[in-house]
This record gives sequence, structure tokens and C-alpha cells, in this order.
Amino acid sequence: MSERQREELSPDEQKENSKAVIAHVIPFAMWLTMMVWFDDPTWSYMARSVGGFILLLVFRPWRWYPRLKAKNILPAIGVGVFILVVWVVFECPWMVEHAPGVTEWYDRLFVDLMKPFQTRELFDIGNGVMAPYEVIESGEHAGLHAYDPKASGWPIFAIHMLGTSVFIAIIEEFFYRGFLYRWMQGSPFFKIDSGILHWPVLILISVFFSVSHFEWGAAIICGLAYGLLYIKTRDIWASIIAHGTTNFLLGLYVVKFNAYQFW
Repeated sequence: MSERQREELSPDEQKENSKAVIAHVIPFAMWLTMMVWFDDPTWSYMARSVGGFILLLVFRPWRWYPRLKAKNILPAIGVGVFILVVWVVFECPWMVEHAPGVTEWYDRLFVDLMKPFQTRELFDIGNGVMAPYEVIESGEHAGLHAYDPKASGWPIFAIHMLGTSVFIAIIEEFFYRGFLYRWMQGSPFFKIDSGILHWPVLILISVFFSVSHFEWGAAIICGLAYGLLYIKTRDIWASIIAHGTTNFLLGLYVVKFNAYQFW
């Protein structure tokens, strides 16, 4: 974004642009910051969910967007289901049993940027069973993951599902697709046509999006899919619904198949 573009903004535009930037960035920054502050994963997610909800109500980033178009709901759900499949297919029970080599090389190439070309670390979860996630080591809930509703309780699990399916979907879509994608193309960002496809920016944003995800390969495809949906529909709510659909179904998948490595 050039200095010339910044200088052309009127005082009123500068004020409105600053308000819009803050409204999009602060909830996202809070979410990342609280990931570091809390050691307990269960309470961390609950605190982030509550904090995210409060900040969304305070800053209301949706003020700079039109309302949801009903015609975009079904396509958005379809994109969300597609991304769920992309996210889990190479590590699903069927693939692990029938094509373990595929799972191994997927893990080596597209999971955990901090440990390239390595498979997921396995942990003993009891009775000699190895799983790609850690569990509670002692006490009443020994052998269970901290997010397992039998350990955390169903109310906390419900808050977790609400946080991942609603709050983080809203926060991330407003930040990555609504703000960052257009901010990198000009200022004030909220006046940039969201229907313009700019491949270099879309790819860069998708890569940036993937860095905060353990399954970074799937996350790049995820970022591209949500971004293209937003560009095609010019409806930020469509990408939010897609994101929320993926996260909600992933939560159900995690509990059904004990696939807590995805959480």
C-alpha cells in the first residue's frame, strides 16, 4: 500500500479507516495473545471464547459489511463440508488402516511446520495404545484428552464448540478475508471491492492463515477456499458460515473418532 494512497485519505476517511482497522484486528490479536497466556487448554479456550464474544460486541466489525444473502448459505455449507474432508481424509481411520503410507507421508509433508519431514509424535494413552495426542496422566480422568467431554464436562465442551464454530470463525474471517485481503490492496480497505480476485494476495493470506494451524497444508487449501467463496459472493457471512461449518463438523468428528490431534 503506497504512501500516496494514505495521503489521499480525508480526515474523516482516516478516522473511519482507523476505527475499522481496530475493529478487525483487536479481537484477532486477543485470541492469539490468550493462547499464550493460559497454560490450561480447557480454560484457555473458554476464556478466549468469552473474550472474543465480548470484543465482537464491543467493536462490531460487521458494521462495514452488507447483510447475509440467503442464496449464499447452501454454497457456504458445501464449502465447509469440503474443507472438513480435506482436513481429515488423509488421517481418517480408513486411511490409517488401508493406506498407512499415505497418512505417513501426509504427516511428513503437510503437518507441523516446526518438525518438517517427521510424523506426528505418538503418546501412550493407556493399555499400550499409542495416539497422536497427549492425555491426562492421573486422577479420575486419566487416559482422556483434556477436551474430552467426559473429562471437561459437557457444558465446557459446549462452550468450546461455540467458540470454534461461531466466535473464532467470525474473528478469523473478518480479519483474514474481510480486512487483510483488502488492506493489502489499498486504503481505506473497506472501500476495496471484495469481488476482485488478486491471486498473489489471496495466496499470501492463505499461507499466513496456515501458519497458525498445525495441519498447515490443509489450512492453505482452507484459506484459498474461504477466500474464493468471499470473492465470488462478495458476502463475508458466506465465508463465516463455511468456516463455522468446518469447525463444527470437525468438533463432532474429533469426539466421534477420538481424533483430538485436530483440536
